[in-house]
Amino acid sequence: MRIALISSEFAGLPGSGGIGSYFDHLARGLVRAGCDVEVFTSGSEGDLLERPGVVFHHLGYSAPPDFAVFAGFAFRERHHQKPFDVLECGELKAEGAWASRWVKDVAFVVRLHSPSVILNGYLDFPLTPWAYFKKIFFQASVALGARRRGLPLPPIYLEPFAFSWNQGADLEERAMAQSADLVVVMSSEMRVFANGFWGIKREAIRQIPNPYLVPSKLITGESEKKKTIGFLGRLESRKGAIELAAALAKVLPGFPDWKVVFVGQEVSSCLSGKNSKLIAEKILAPVQSQIKFLPNIPPENVAEWFAGVDVFAFPSLWDNFPYVILEAMAAGKAIVATATGAVPEMLGDSALVVPVGDARAFRKELRKLMEDDELRRSLGDAAKKRFEERFYPDRVMGEILEVYREAIERAKERRKEV
Repeated sequence: MRIALISSEFAGLPGSGGIGSYFDHLARGLVRAGCDVEVFTSGSEGDLLERPGVVFHHLGYSAPPDFAVFAGFAFRERHHQKPFDVLECGELKAEGAWASRWVKDVAFVVRLHSPSVILNGYLDFPLTPWAYFKKIFFQASVALGARRRGLPLPPIYLEPFAFSWNQGADLEERAMAQSADLVVVMSSEMRVFANGFWGIKREAIRQIPNPYLVPSKLITGESEKKKTIGFLGRLESRKGAIELAAALAKVLPGFPDWKVVFVGQEVSSCLSGKNSKLIAEKILAPVQSQIKFLPNIPPENVAEWFAGVDVFAFPSLWDNFPYVILEAMAAGKAIVATATGAVPEMLGDSALVVPVGDARAFRKELRKLMEDDELRRSLGDAAKKRFEERFYPDRVMGEILEVYREAIERAKERRKEV
């Protein structure tokens, strides 16, 4: 199969996160499975580490809508030179919209990572009555438009996500997903979102985890009791760094021999200017001798970093399918996490999982892990075992290839109907 991937984010590019990690692991996994893979991404030649077997098309444009348009041009030209079987993109910013419109004879797959309608709820400002009114108004407008065209009336949803709604971005992302041959989700929560909020037909939705190609240098097991808590992620409001700092300020005084390492890029809010790192540092000032903040580390160094961690803390307010959880599981680490997105399904009973926003429960479980060496060891072993049973890369890549084959068949049927 020849696979085209469109994403302005790719692991190693500035600003890339979980979406970038996904496309990196996916591209390498597809090559390992014998596919021809070409990636249309932002940046310039030389920005990325070499990925043997992967052909990169660097478009240089990362901001919407420019990237989607230029990706569409580049994909169409390349398809005419050497046709693709499958085109995949993420839903965020609808980056594959123009490519899918201009090239109809390719199976089109959209994977739901972080829709704007959800992310916009974490720009650290409350949902005002006016924003709430707009949320309902624009959904009602869509429903009335459907009625005028003789289409079934879509329901107006306040749930499952009560977030502010950027109607322009949401409608564009939704329309692109509705045009896909198959939509892939990573959690039952996102399955409900795709069907209930976006109106994707159930028979067009498939649930498959993200692939994670385990590094050969991965060191697993307990790290010689270094008594270190690790946080790895962008230091922004959505990732819960402030909430973790508040918990640590109350827990650490009772554990003077424990250290905490925050690793990640600090990101100030584009609205309020709030800087999570500065706020966390202020909260942790009384125990600052036990705290260390480090800048972002390259993807290839993440496995080595996990070797020095005893407990991995994941306090996120919302994440869909966080790669850092897979990395911690594969490394056999004891994990305390919030029940956001796919996290409860990923971890099962192999970690301590608490409700989002329950600061008392998070502190309690964190303290429990710090006190009990045997519990840390047993949970770390359980997390590694669960990773190997459910998320082993060959198994996940097999499921992804099956989705591609099904999408190709659905695309053939779609072309017959035209």
